Amino acid sequence: MAKEMHRSQFCNARETILVKLGWADGFTFDETDNHGKVFETVSDAVTYLTMDHAVEYLRFDLDTLTAENVTEEFATEWLRKFEGSPEDEDLLPTYVRTSEAWDAFCEDYTIRNGMAFTQRSHGTHRVSGGRVA
Repeated sequence: MAKEMHRSQFCNARETILVKLGWADGFTFDETDNHGKVFETVSDAVTYLTMDHAVEYLRFDLDTLTAENVTEEFATEWLRKFEGSPEDEDLLPTYVRTSEAWDAFCEDYTIRNGMAFTQRSHGTHRVSGGRVA
């Protein structure tokens, strides 16, 4: 993972957050109404932009026309306020359920509670060609 330089704002006025939404027939991107909106912290962005069908969040720089995937930061922040357990997976937005942050949350939860952890047990395993990957 690339080393992140210190940012004074999570998303400045020359950036926008693009939301990749997953549907049964494919994906769409939504800029919502945040163009030019400043998000001081990731918490502000998560509060304002979380959507049930979101699968990725991209911070798009309007000057350089480049994007940075910030989905893990969104998922980590969403889980920071989550008071459930791995058994509550159906309550999670898609981007959280498929994140590495969710895997880490489940592992930490099961260790704290003296339970055995496997990625398969909390339902986020990936299936490839009919086999669990």
